[in-house]
Amino acid sequence: MLNDIFVTMILATIQELLSTYFEFYLIFFQKSPKGEVSKMFIQYLINQSKKPSGIVGQVIAKIWTSYFKKLSLWTIKQTTIIDNSRVLEIGYGGGSTIKNLLALNKHLEIHGIDISKESYQVAKRINSDAIQNGDVHLRIGNVDALPYQNDYFDLVFAIQTHIFWDDLKKGFLEIYRVMSSHSTLIIACEKEKINYHMPEYTATHALDNILKNVGFAKIEVRQNQNWVLYIVYKAISVDAD
Repeated sequence: MLNDIFVTMILATIQELLSTYFEFYLIFFQKSPKGEVSKMFIQYLINQSKKPSGIVGQVIAKIWTSYFKKLSLWTIKQTTIIDNSRVLEIGYGGGSTIKNLLALNKHLEIHGIDISKESYQVAKRINSDAIQNGDVHLRIGNVDALPYQNDYFDLVFAIQTHIFWDDLKKGFLEIYRVMSSHSTLIIACEKEKINYHMPEYTATHALDNILKNVGFAKIEVRQNQNWVLYIVYKAISVDAD
Protein backbone atom coordinates (compact mmCIF):
# COMPACT_ATOMS: atom_id res chain seq x y z
CA MET A 1 0.00 0.00 0.00
CA LEU A 2 2.76 2.42 0.95
CA ASN A 3 4.67 1.49 -2.19
CA ASP A 4 1.63 2.31 -4.36
CA ILE A 5 1.23 5.67 -2.64
CA PHE A 6 4.93 6.43 -3.08
CA VAL A 7 4.84 5.54 -6.80
CA THR A 8 1.75 7.70 -7.31
CA MET A 9 3.46 10.65 -5.62
CA ILE A 10 6.59 10.23 -7.76
CA LEU A 11 4.57 10.05 -10.98
CA ALA A 12 2.53 13.11 -10.03
CA THR A 13 5.73 15.05 -9.31
CA ILE A 14 7.32 14.06 -12.63
CA GLN A 15 4.12 14.93 -14.46
CA GLU A 16 4.07 18.40 -12.92
CA LEU A 17 7.74 18.95 -13.72
CA LEU A 18 7.25 17.96 -17.36
CA SER A 19 4.20 20.18 -17.70
CA THR A 20 6.00 23.14 -16.13
CA TYR A 21 9.10 22.59 -18.25
CA PHE A 22 7.01 22.44 -21.45
CA GLU A 23 5.33 25.74 -20.64
CA PHE A 24 8.65 27.34 -19.70
CA TYR A 25 10.16 26.18 -22.98
CA LEU A 26 7.35 27.67 -25.04
CA ILE A 27 7.73 31.02 -23.31
CA PHE A 28 11.53 31.33 -23.29
CA PHE A 29 13.74 28.72 -24.91
CA GLN A 30 11.90 28.56 -28.19
CA LYS A 31 12.88 32.18 -28.76
CA SER A 32 16.45 31.81 -27.53
CA PRO A 33 19.34 30.78 -29.84
CA LYS A 34 21.15 29.60 -26.72
CA GLY A 35 18.50 27.06 -25.90
CA GLU A 36 19.80 24.26 -28.14
CA VAL A 37 20.32 21.83 -25.26
CA SER A 38 16.83 22.53 -24.01
CA LYS A 39 15.45 22.02 -27.52
CA MET A 40 17.15 18.65 -27.69
CA PHE A 41 15.67 17.69 -24.33
CA ILE A 42 12.19 18.81 -25.37
CA GLN A 43 12.50 16.88 -28.63
CA TYR A 44 13.49 13.82 -26.63
CA LEU A 45 10.34 14.18 -24.50
CA ILE A 46 8.23 14.67 -27.63
CA ASN A 47 9.67 11.50 -29.14
CA GLN A 48 8.91 9.68 -25.90
CA SER A 49 5.34 10.97 -26.03
CA LYS A 50 5.03 9.74 -29.61
CA LYS A 51 6.61 6.36 -28.95
CA PRO A 52 7.57 5.63 -25.31
CA SER A 53 10.66 3.43 -25.06
CA GLY A 54 12.94 2.10 -22.34
CA ILE A 55 12.61 2.94 -18.66
CA VAL A 56 11.72 6.56 -19.41
CA GLY A 57 9.03 5.32 -21.78
CA GLN A 58 7.47 3.18 -19.07
CA VAL A 59 7.33 6.21 -16.78
CA ILE A 60 5.88 8.36 -19.57
CA ALA A 61 3.16 5.77 -20.30
CA LYS A 62 2.17 5.71 -16.62
CA ILE A 63 2.15 9.50 -16.47
CA TRP A 64 -0.15 9.71 -19.48
CA THR A 65 -2.57 7.32 -17.77
CA SER A 66 -3.02 9.90 -15.01
CA TYR A 67 -2.54 13.06 -17.08
CA PHE A 68 -5.20 12.23 -19.70
CA LYS A 69 -7.79 10.84 -17.31
CA LYS A 70 -10.02 13.93 -17.45
CA LEU A 71 -9.71 14.21 -21.23
CA SER A 72 -10.53 10.52 -21.59
CA LEU A 73 -13.62 10.73 -19.38
CA TRP A 74 -14.81 13.91 -21.11
CA THR A 75 -14.39 12.27 -24.51
CA ILE A 76 -16.35 9.18 -23.48
CA LYS A 77 -19.10 11.38 -22.05
CA GLN A 78 -19.48 13.11 -25.44
CA THR A 79 -19.75 9.79 -27.26
CA THR A 80 -22.79 7.64 -27.96
CA ILE A 81 -21.71 4.09 -27.13
CA ILE A 82 -24.09 1.25 -27.97
CA ASP A 83 -24.02 -2.04 -26.08
CA ASN A 84 -22.01 -4.87 -27.67
CA SER A 85 -20.14 -2.50 -29.99
CA ARG A 86 -16.78 -3.35 -31.49
CA VAL A 87 -14.43 -0.59 -30.37
CA LEU A 88 -10.90 0.28 -31.50
CA GLU A 89 -8.56 2.70 -29.76
CA ILE A 90 -5.68 4.08 -31.80
CA GLY A 91 -2.75 4.88 -29.50
CA TYR A 92 -4.00 3.44 -26.22
CA GLY A 93 -0.93 4.65 -24.28
CA GLY A 94 -1.17 3.53 -20.68
CA GLY A 95 -4.60 1.95 -21.25
CA SER A 96 -6.71 4.37 -19.20
CA THR A 97 -9.39 4.96 -21.86
CA ILE A 98 -9.82 1.20 -22.29
CA LYS A 99 -10.24 0.90 -18.54
CA ASN A 100 -12.80 3.71 -18.56
CA LEU A 101 -14.72 2.02 -21.38
CA LEU A 102 -14.81 -1.27 -19.49
CA ALA A 103 -16.29 0.56 -16.50
CA LEU A 104 -19.38 1.37 -18.58
CA ASN A 105 -20.39 -2.32 -18.46
CA LYS A 106 -21.71 -2.22 -22.02
CA HIS A 107 -20.28 -5.61 -23.02
CA LEU A 108 -17.92 -4.04 -25.53
CA GLU A 109 -15.41 -5.89 -27.67
CA ILE A 110 -12.40 -3.60 -27.28
CA HIS A 111 -9.28 -3.60 -29.43
CA GLY A 112 -6.28 -1.33 -29.12
CA ILE A 113 -3.16 -0.63 -31.14
CA ASP A 114 -0.09 1.38 -30.16
CA ILE A 115 3.42 1.64 -31.63
CA SER A 116 5.13 1.43 -28.24
CA LYS A 117 6.12 -1.83 -26.55
CA GLU A 118 6.33 0.03 -23.23
CA SER A 119 2.77 1.32 -23.61
CA TYR A 120 1.66 -2.21 -24.41
CA GLN A 121 3.20 -3.55 -21.19
CA VAL A 122 1.62 -0.81 -19.05
CA ALA A 123 -1.83 -1.12 -20.68
CA LYS A 124 -1.69 -4.91 -20.44
CA ARG A 125 -1.07 -4.73 -16.70
CA ILE A 126 -3.90 -2.36 -15.84
CA ASN A 127 -6.38 -4.26 -18.04
CA SER A 128 -5.10 -7.78 -17.33
CA ASP A 129 -8.43 -9.23 -16.14
CA ALA A 130 -10.31 -8.00 -19.21
CA ILE A 131 -7.58 -9.36 -21.49
CA GLN A 132 -7.79 -12.76 -19.83
CA ASN A 133 -11.58 -12.71 -20.18
CA GLY A 134 -11.28 -11.93 -23.89
CA ASP A 135 -12.95 -8.53 -23.62
CA VAL A 136 -9.81 -6.58 -24.57
CA HIS A 137 -7.31 -7.31 -27.33
CA LEU A 138 -4.11 -5.24 -27.50
CA ARG A 139 -1.58 -5.10 -30.33
CA ILE A 140 1.64 -3.29 -31.16
CA GLY A 141 1.44 -1.60 -34.55
CA ASN A 142 1.00 1.58 -36.54
CA VAL A 143 -2.12 3.46 -37.57
CA ASP A 144 -1.00 3.56 -41.22
CA ALA A 145 -1.08 -0.27 -41.45
CA LEU A 146 -3.89 -1.52 -39.21
CA PRO A 147 -3.95 -5.33 -38.81
CA TYR A 148 -7.76 -5.55 -38.92
CA GLN A 149 -10.29 -6.60 -41.52
CA ASN A 150 -12.38 -4.18 -43.53
CA ASP A 151 -15.65 -2.76 -42.15
CA TYR A 152 -15.19 -4.28 -38.69
CA PHE A 153 -15.43 -1.58 -35.99
CA ASP A 154 -18.49 0.35 -34.83
CA LEU A 155 -16.52 2.97 -32.92
CA VAL A 156 -12.93 4.21 -33.11
CA PHE A 157 -11.17 6.47 -30.61
CA ALA A 158 -8.06 8.55 -31.34
CA ILE A 159 -7.34 10.57 -28.20
CA GLN A 160 -4.27 12.84 -28.13
CA THR A 161 -2.61 10.75 -30.81
CA HIS A 162 -3.20 12.09 -34.35
CA ILE A 163 -0.75 14.92 -33.62
CA PHE A 164 2.06 12.34 -33.69
CA TRP A 165 1.16 10.40 -36.86
CA ASP A 166 3.73 10.37 -39.65
CA ASP A 167 1.09 10.60 -42.39
CA LEU A 168 -2.24 12.02 -41.26
CA LYS A 169 -4.21 11.19 -44.41
CA LYS A 170 -2.84 7.65 -44.61
CA GLY A 171 -3.81 7.07 -40.99
CA PHE A 172 -7.36 8.26 -41.58
CA LEU A 173 -7.63 6.15 -44.75
CA GLU A 174 -6.73 3.05 -42.75
CA ILE A 175 -9.22 3.93 -40.01
CA TYR A 176 -11.90 4.50 -42.66
CA ARG A 177 -11.15 1.06 -44.12
CA VAL A 178 -11.68 -0.83 -40.85
CA MET A 179 -14.84 1.07 -39.84
CA SER A 180 -18.27 -0.45 -40.49
CA SER A 181 -20.71 1.41 -42.72
CA HIS A 182 -22.52 3.30 -39.93
CA SER A 183 -19.64 3.70 -37.52
CA THR A 184 -18.14 6.73 -35.78
CA LEU A 185 -14.60 8.01 -35.30
CA ILE A 186 -13.90 10.12 -32.21
CA ILE A 187 -10.84 12.40 -32.32
CA ALA A 188 -9.98 14.35 -29.17
CA CYS A 189 -6.96 16.42 -28.23
CA GLU A 190 -5.70 19.31 -26.15
CA LYS A 191 -5.84 22.53 -28.14
CA GLU A 192 -2.37 23.64 -27.06
CA LYS A 193 -0.84 20.38 -28.30
CA ILE A 194 -2.46 20.86 -31.72
CA ASN A 195 -1.17 24.44 -31.79
CA TYR A 196 2.33 23.23 -31.01
CA HIS A 197 2.65 20.01 -33.01
CA MET A 198 0.50 20.82 -36.05
CA PRO A 199 -0.32 24.55 -36.20
CA GLU A 200 -1.68 24.17 -39.75
CA TYR A 201 -4.62 22.33 -38.18
CA THR A 202 -5.36 24.85 -35.45
CA ALA A 203 -8.50 25.92 -37.30
CA THR A 204 -11.05 23.10 -37.10
CA HIS A 205 -12.01 23.38 -40.79
CA ALA A 206 -8.47 22.28 -41.75
CA LEU A 207 -9.01 18.83 -40.23
CA ASP A 208 -12.56 18.77 -41.61
CA ASN A 209 -11.17 19.08 -45.12
CA ILE A 210 -8.79 16.14 -44.86
CA LEU A 211 -11.47 13.95 -43.25
CA LYS A 212 -13.98 14.73 -45.99
CA ASN A 213 -11.30 14.11 -48.60
CA VAL A 214 -10.78 10.65 -47.12
CA GLY A 215 -14.50 9.95 -47.53
CA PHE A 216 -16.13 10.63 -44.17
CA ALA A 217 -19.66 11.91 -44.60
CA LYS A 218 -20.31 14.16 -41.61
CA ILE A 219 -18.22 15.88 -38.94
CA GLU A 220 -19.33 17.54 -35.71
CA VAL A 221 -17.00 19.61 -33.55
CA ARG A 222 -17.32 20.10 -29.80
CA GLN A 223 -14.89 22.00 -27.65
CA ASN A 224 -14.29 23.72 -24.37
CA GLN A 225 -11.51 26.00 -23.22
CA ASN A 226 -8.84 23.30 -23.26
CA TRP A 227 -9.97 20.46 -25.52
CA VAL A 228 -11.45 19.90 -28.96
CA LEU A 229 -13.36 16.83 -30.09
CA TYR A 230 -14.43 15.69 -33.55
CA ILE A 231 -17.33 13.27 -34.02
CA VAL A 232 -16.74 11.83 -37.47
CA TYR A 233 -19.37 9.70 -39.21
CA LYS A 234 -18.44 7.29 -41.97
CA ALA A 235 -21.92 7.57 -43.45
CA ILE A 236 -25.03 9.63 -42.81
CA SER A 237 -27.91 7.63 -41.34
CA VAL A 238 -31.19 8.12 -43.14
CA ASP A 239 -34.20 7.74 -40.84
CA ALA A 240 -37.41 6.55 -42.30
CA ASP A 241 -40.07 9.24 -42.54
